[in-house]
This record gives sequence, structure tokens and C-alpha cells, in this order.
Amino acid sequence: MSVYTNVSGPELARFLQDYDLGQARALSGISAGVENSNYFLDTDQGRFILTLFERLPADKIPYFLDLTDWLSSQGIPCPRPMHTRSGGSLNTLCGKPAAIVQCLQGQSIEGRAATLTEIRALGALLAKMHKAGEGFPQRHPNPAGFTWMESTARHLVPHLDPQDNRIIADELAYQSQIHRETLPGGVIHADLFPDNVLFTEEQISGTIDFYYAGDDAWLYDLAVVANSWCALPDGKLDPALSPALWEAYVAARPLQADEAALWMAMLRVAALRFWLLRLDAVHFRRPGAITFCKDPEEYRRILLQRRQGL
Repeated sequence: MSVYTNVSGPELARFLQDYDLGQARALSGISAGVENSNYFLDTDQGRFILTLFERLPADKIPYFLDLTDWLSSQGIPCPRPMHTRSGGSLNTLCGKPAAIVQCLQGQSIEGRAATLTEIRALGALLAKMHKAGEGFPQRHPNPAGFTWMESTARHLVPHLDPQDNRIIADELAYQSQIHRETLPGGVIHADLFPDNVLFTEEQISGTIDFYYAGDDAWLYDLAVVANSWCALPDGKLDPALSPALWEAYVAARPLQADEAALWMAMLRVAALRFWLLRLDAVHFRRPGAITFCKDPEEYRRILLQRRQGL
């Protein structure tokens, strides 16, 4: 989440006329993340999140809003979209597709390691989310799958040193042989980093930022979480947190035999995906009022460790 588009008071007032949320009391930008313009929006009826979609075409956005509406109805703590008086969840603000969603309670633990209680809660919730998504009727292939990684890697070649290009090319060759489409799967969050999970007293009170969601192997989604929550500073997996996450997840959704065999491969897929994402954000930076690019080197270290089975 970032701010690339500034919203004026009169523009916001006109926008809110389509909703039954009262008048705006305050609007403040949210600086974390890289994809959309996000604000805390305070109105007469409380606090919400206002998102202006900077890259996603308008016809692609309803999937994500419908998904969080569905998951919320299934007991997953995620932001339910606010509907306009005409019943829509997607609107237009400053010439951009825009939506208002619930602002969930709690705080992220970004900046510190999870406790064992927190990581177990996360594993159990991720499994519950995967099972809840089975009933969602819409299909949406993972937008950051292997084809995206190949395309992004080609785009980055002139901007990277030869060693990094060699690592990426070698990893893509390895990952091209992995057929994760044969694994159990369905809806995945695909970006459930520490800044996208809210806690209240070690219990999860919210999961946010579903704009990378899609259909893929559930094991891949678990790998995204393991890399982002259980990696030590040198990139290795934490010997306590990683098993706790795994055990909590499989207790809620037992794995098939072929899934467990591909665990390290999925960790490598997830590591490459986020290294490429961060490299792309750094080398093709977009201007914005508030922007923040996460360090690509973190995921380079993680990938190198996973390539060694660590």
C-alpha cells in the first residue's frame, strides 16, 4: 500500500455522496507497500480504508472485492467492501477505480518476530482460508505465476549484474519443471506478509491486502507465508517458527503425499517471485506522494538459502 494519487477534499466529498457513510472527517495516506494508493478514511460512521487502484484494470478488480466479501461471510477476518447506494463495490475517484472497505482492528507485528502462539494461529487461519475459498464460484489464475516471473526476469536483464541474471535464469529453468497445477489448490492470498495480518493479544483479528489473490497451489501460499514470517536475517528458516507454522497448517488441512515432497520447491518458487517483484519495484519506480520499496536483497538471501535446502 502506498499513495500515488492525491485526493482533494472536494473530490472526496463528491465521491462519498454515492455511499451511506456520512461526511469525511479525515483522510490520511498509508505508506506501506507498492501497488495502490491507500488512505485511512474517517467518516461520521467510523474508520475505513479507501483504495485507488493504480495498475489493475477496472474489469479485474471486482474479483478481489467479491472474494473478500465471500471470505468475510465464511468467518475469515478480512475487509468487507462497502457498497454504494446502487449496490456496487467498485467506484471511480480522481479518474481511478476506487473502493472503500472495512478498517479492521488490531496491529501488525511487522518489525519483530512472531511468537509461537502467533505463528500457530497464522498456520491454522491460512488452512481455514484455503478451505473457505473452495466454495467461491469465481476463477482467477494467479497473476504472478510462472509466466509473470519469466516476463519480469526478461524485463530486468539490462538492470541486473551478470551474477544475479545467472541465478534467476538457473532458477527459472529449475522451476519450469515443477508442475504445481497438479497439487491441491484453489483461492490463495499470495501476499500474507506480516504487514498484512493484524493481531489482538496474539490472536488474528484481520487479514488484508488481497490484491494478489488468485487460484494456485495451496502449498505455494504456505511457502509465501513461511518465507516472509520464518526467515532469519541470513535467509535460513527459523528452526522453531517454521515447524510450528507447518504443524498448525497441516493439522487443519492434512497434506497429500505429493505435496510434502514439493515443500522446498515451493519455498524456492515463492522466494523468486518476491525477489523479482521487489527488483521490479526498485528499477521501475513510479512517482508518488508517499512511496516505499522493500529491499530486494532480503529475498535474494532467502532464495540462495532455499537453493541449498536451508
